[in-house]
Amino acid sequence: MSSIKQVIEILASSEKSFEDALQRAIAETSKSIPNISGIYVKDQSCKVRDNRIVEYRITAKVSFGTPTEALDLSEIDRTFNEAPQPAGNGAPDYSDVDFHAQPGLDVQPGGSATEPESGGGYSG
Repeated sequence: MSSIKQVIEILASSEKSFEDALQRAIAETSKSIPNISGIYVKDQSCKVRDNRIVEYRITAKVSFGTPTEALDLSEIDRTFNEAPQPAGNGAPDYSDVDFHAQPGLDVQPGGSATEPESGGGYSG
């Protein structure tokens, strides 16, 4: 039987030990990643202050299986289906979208974003 695993790389730290850093990594990652099956320690390091270890750090790869329940893709499908259709040149067609500027803005055509008279440029 074959299986597919996903792998993410994480960083964790602890003031106690490398083992505590690993436990924290698993505890925090398991809040958002289901079915964790293993952890591979890629790197370990310590932060030192006044000739004493003050923090244990790990870089690890966490592997996990695919979820046992099917993902609910209805929200993704809905969003994708509502996306604007290309207008023939590859750009989305926004012709049916009604854009509104904020009322009361006094916008005058012309000017330059780099000229100080228009409020832009270097005023230094």
